[in-house]
Amino acid sequence: LNQGYVRLSQSVNIAFGATLVSEEEIFVPPGCRIVGFTVDVLTVFNSATSATLSAGITSGATTYMGGVDVKAATGRIAPTYTAAQLAKMSGQSLLGVADLIPGPLFLTVTSVGQPTAGYITVDVEYVQLPV
Repeated sequence: LNQGYVRLSQSVNIAFGATLVSEEEIFVPPGCRIVGFTVDVLTVFNSATSATLSAGITSGATTYMGGVDVKAATGRIAPTYTAAQLAKMSGQSLLGVADLIPGPLFLTVTSVGQPTAGYITVDVEYVQLPV
């Protein structure tokens, strides 16, 4: 009897800092499938021209999510994903070859122009698949 999987989540808060890059790292267990990201902008990043949130396997990478504008307005943002990002989130290549999530996940806000305000909450939702 297949009753499905339990959906897990981790939350991080990212605030502006003394540099142009504000970042948090979480650990998603290898072999999981990322279901999605929920981005709540509580205070916009008041950078000079842009402040963009990304999620990837290294700092600033867009492996799972990119181009999320956290400068424009407060509220909940629904990210859009490319086919390559969706494949990586599900632990496979575009052709269905296994490509497991390695574990660390970097959530990075990259600003152009030093912000003096900015605060977001990001939820990462995932399921742990049987081994």
